[in-house]
Amino acid sequence: MKRINLPLLAAVFVMSASSGLAEETDRPRVEPNGTVHVPAFDLPESVYLSDESRAAMKYFRDVYGPEFGTFSRGCPNLFEVADDPEAARAARQCVADGYYETSIYKDTRAKHPVEITGETIAGVYTEVFVPTNGVAAANKNRVLISIHGGGFTIGARYFSHTEAMQVAHMGGYKVISPDYRMAPEFTHPAGLEDVVAVYRAMLKGYDAASIGIYGCSAGAMLTAQAVAYLLRNNLPTPGGIGLFCAGIPMTDGAVPGVFKMGRSESAFLVSAINGFPRPVERTNPPRARGYFTGVKADDPMVAPGDHDELLARFPPSLLISGTRDFALGGVLASHNRLVRLGVEANLHIWEGLGHATFAFNPRLPESDEVHNVIVRFFDEHLGR
Repeated sequence: MKRINLPLLAAVFVMSASSGLAEETDRPRVEPNGTVHVPAFDLPESVYLSDESRAAMKYFRDVYGPEFGTFSRGCPNLFEVADDPEAARAARQCVADGYYETSIYKDTRAKHPVEITGETIAGVYTEVFVPTNGVAAANKNRVLISIHGGGFTIGARYFSHTEAMQVAHMGGYKVISPDYRMAPEFTHPAGLEDVVAVYRAMLKGYDAASIGIYGCSAGAMLTAQAVAYLLRNNLPTPGGIGLFCAGIPMTDGAVPGVFKMGRSESAFLVSAINGFPRPVERTNPPRARGYFTGVKADDPMVAPGDHDELLARFPPSLLISGTRDFALGGVLASHNRLVRLGVEANLHIWEGLGHATFAFNPRLPESDEVHNVIVRFFDEHLGR
């Protein structure tokens, strides 16, 4: 008969008991309605990021990131001058000028050399991006319309540069970016009307099948809204669209202009990661704000995702997001809906990338990967 080491056995028992207690304490608590209360935990960078990617992420944290909080300093508050058109334009230009001085903008320009010119198309000021070595021969009869992001409030003439020049240079495309009307000066459908006006002008020089439209964040939402407008008005749709960093707007509940994407699982998770967890219960009755103030219910040009009959006729669509993008849930839901309706829809998700990370880190290898996917998609679908 083997002897039992009682002190050792007692120690093992105590450790097991304390371990079980810790597990009970740290275990997520689930309420009857499904709400999960998750204990705090540490989230490291993705193990899939290469050493080069990690270095690029660190450079963003150390250099690029801090610039985002400073380049608009000294500019007038847009919401305080919104009633004065000239003052509002000056305020927006002040912010753009500040962005041009950042290292992220200078690095992106150096890496992706393009010629940038401005022209008025259908009454809308529009910037045109052409590679310095010229448009590729295969793309002479193609054009891309880039719809910039910025929450329907900011981004024109600066974020728009970053989002357009990379595709123009890497794909050898002519890319145009309309400076569509935004809040607080304007509300829906002002921006939509501007995008559609520029698109209709492009139809005079290009076949619809040779035109592509893409956008990130608010730009993706506006891209989907523009397609809905074209379908509803029996206008030819583009050969392909890109929905990046956001999904197709779908109404959350019964309040028009309030979208599901803002309360998706990814929105809750990423908000917590970024340090401002969202309350499970809304503190105020939901209402549309900003650009979507006053929109009407059941308007397909506000929330195309509520109208399967329109979604089923969407052109080939490319959807892109990252696992740390608060809008990931909306992108996934949009892809599922399009596929269920028989639309050709390609989905690409990058591990460890946040909202629009690929657009604003020229040192990141994944940024090139994303833009190569975008270029290949339009190469394959435009002018077929």
